[in-house]
Amino acid sequence: MSDGTPLSSGRFSRKARYSARSLAGVSTVAMLAMATGLWSEAALAQAAAGTGSASVQLDTLSVQGSGSGLGSGNGGGVTAANSYVVPRTNSGTKTDAPLREIPQSVSVVTQKQLEDRGAENLADALAYSAGIVSSPQGQDGRFDQLIIRGFDQTQRGIYKDGLRLPQTSFSGFPIEPYGVERIDVLRGPTSGLFGLNDPGGLVNFITKKPTAVPLREIFGSYGSFNRKQFGFDLGGPVNPEKTILYRITGLLREGGTQVDYTDLDRIYIAPAVTFVPSADTSLTVLGNYQKDRTGDTFRAIPREYTNGSNPYKAQLRSRFLGEPGFSRFLAEHFEGGYQFSHRFDDQWIVRQNLRYAHASTDYNAIYSTAITPGMPNLINREAQTWREDYGVFTVDTQIQHDSQFDYIKNTALLGIDYSKINNKSDQFGGTSFALLGIGPFVGPLDILNPVYGQPVAQLPRSLLSRLEQEQVGVYAQDQVKFYDRWLLSMNARYDWVTTKTAAQNPVIDAVRQQLDSFGVPNGIPTTFGANQDAQSYSGRIGLSYLFDNGLTPYVSAARSFNVLPVFLQTSTTANVPGIGPVPLTYNITPAKPEIGETIEAGVKFQPPGQATSVLFSVFNTKKTNALFFNPNDPLQQAFYQNGEIEVRGFESEATVDLLDGLKLISSLTVLQAEVTKDDAPIGNLSAVGKRPIQVPNFTAATWLDYTIQTGLFRGVGIGGGFRYIGDTFGDSQNTIRVPDYVLLDASIRYTYENWRFQVAANNLTDRVYVGTCSQQINFVGCNYGEGRRITGSVTYRW
Repeated sequence: MSDGTPLSSGRFSRKARYSARSLAGVSTVAMLAMATGLWSEAALAQAAAGTGSASVQLDTLSVQGSGSGLGSGNGGGVTAANSYVVPRTNSGTKTDAPLREIPQSVSVVTQKQLEDRGAENLADALAYSAGIVSSPQGQDGRFDQLIIRGFDQTQRGIYKDGLRLPQTSFSGFPIEPYGVERIDVLRGPTSGLFGLNDPGGLVNFITKKPTAVPLREIFGSYGSFNRKQFGFDLGGPVNPEKTILYRITGLLREGGTQVDYTDLDRIYIAPAVTFVPSADTSLTVLGNYQKDRTGDTFRAIPREYTNGSNPYKAQLRSRFLGEPGFSRFLAEHFEGGYQFSHRFDDQWIVRQNLRYAHASTDYNAIYSTAITPGMPNLINREAQTWREDYGVFTVDTQIQHDSQFDYIKNTALLGIDYSKINNKSDQFGGTSFALLGIGPFVGPLDILNPVYGQPVAQLPRSLLSRLEQEQVGVYAQDQVKFYDRWLLSMNARYDWVTTKTAAQNPVIDAVRQQLDSFGVPNGIPTTFGANQDAQSYSGRIGLSYLFDNGLTPYVSAARSFNVLPVFLQTSTTANVPGIGPVPLTYNITPAKPEIGETIEAGVKFQPPGQATSVLFSVFNTKKTNALFFNPNDPLQQAFYQNGEIEVRGFESEATVDLLDGLKLISSLTVLQAEVTKDDAPIGNLSAVGKRPIQVPNFTAATWLDYTIQTGLFRGVGIGGGFRYIGDTFGDSQNTIRVPDYVLLDASIRYTYENWRFQVAANNLTDRVYVGTCSQQINFVGCNYGEGRRITGSVTYRW
């Protein structure tokens, strides 16, 4: 849609604006047409039931999801497996509440959506949700990434079963969609209930849990890049009394990616057992093991080779920049825990969720660092290794009290949670050794005619770091409903956070020793790190009005609180004869907590008895003490603070199960994101007035799906959709523009008795597009998004 020419103003080109308006029109018209038809849908359904017309054949009922029921608050696993719409969630309030009664923008991606669209990763799963960019860096199989409402939520915005799964460095917990029953999306501050987080929001993955009804499913698939998958999902009662239930879900994947020499293999298995000794008590013990083997699908391809007019761009989408015998990303993940719930009577219920998660990461990478002067096809490279050991422990205990006094209904919640993360990271090699005149550790590569097999030198240690963070939070919430009309929702929380970081940097230590030997005064420490004790409050207050027809206007205000486990480095650099430019001093200080504040207003529509969820919201979010990365730091690991970001926006989303097998998902997001304060370090220009990196100001998506209900072709389903992502910037000065793009998806399937056959395609037209660009010192590298991926699958249920 664009030729890739930078626009320093950050505005859309005329062609891009026309395309955006056209797609916005498609998305908006789809939602308006759907909304106007909803008012008559109940009458149509009633007429169909009361006339002598042919019966309506519904989708095959597949009983999946949590079935023990007590305290799950998930709206029902059967609904999530067979509908695009789930009316209730416990993610927004930690109590089982209708979506319309949460004074915040909340939506649900059901298992049925994931199945019909053929989702294979997080980017697929959230591709049609409002306010989210689910692959901001292009194709990257190492860990999950997402931006919500203009804020990067990769580190703190991923939850599973209500407990956080933070990511740090290169260690995290990638989610396997086949093990997910549904995904709850919360947009806006969530700290009032969940603790540390940015103001953008979070996604909460609800895992598959045992059911009281037997279920048995196996599937196999084959697709692009010789990718093969086999999976199974088995469960049901163990004993006739159905007091012991089980479920075991597994997946095996083997195959490649669009990048040469880069696999995407996975082993996943998730057992779960539920004990239900009575109707009032439930204990579910669950865990999973996951092993991933992949490589660098994320690459820093020189920007000169990714411009729209460059003839090599399609060829380079598959270009491998590493060495086949060295480059790899190996990760093992284990999670284990339980969910306990007990109801004392009609008023009191207590719940406790606990989990320990552990990740081991072994990552060898070779990445480009510059173009050789005078030889634009020859890129300089560097080699680096990360070995990490990462653990996350979380426990959340809460007690809920339900009461009613005449015309007032009240749901009160009191809770306390505790979490602790530990990470040990060893790094070897990398560009920091250039300070000592050492490296690179691997030779250059001709990007147009690559010849692999170059040796990688032995990599010396460049960093040994330790991280420990403990958090304790106490929270309370009250939901008060007057006359079944007015709903006042309030929550408040107070957190205490202790962070300890320590690092040994042999490169910096060697620089210090050289300066000492030359008699140059310096303040470089032998070891560095920072300890911090931080505490703050957060919360949300909202007011809603519930109309009988399902319309719910609301207003709310919320505050978020976040402590990232990083320290700030400030240094002075000088050119020392015989050594070159080196840092003479280092000042290490802990980062201040980031604070976010949001004012939001919106309208939700959930008509009674209909599978319909529509929302419109406007919001204004401001984050203070914002952390920024310093791309000019010679060690490429420095942050600076005292920044401020403001995001104003509008978002809409509609998810509807229409009559006769027709389903619709449509979303639209418009953002005005701006850096409003920037205390930039010496040598960096201020970013005030600029848009934050990787944040599009416009996204839209629509998916329409239809299943034939009667006749010869009954059971045939077809779906199709488009996704539009607006242009973004790869630098703080908005000079590196990443063009906008449109992707088309489609699927076709046939269900006959116990069999389901499906072919799903992502990026159907094989659009070549850039996901992101970033600047490192004087080099700009870009990464391509994923090209066309077609997968055929066969599923058998009995």
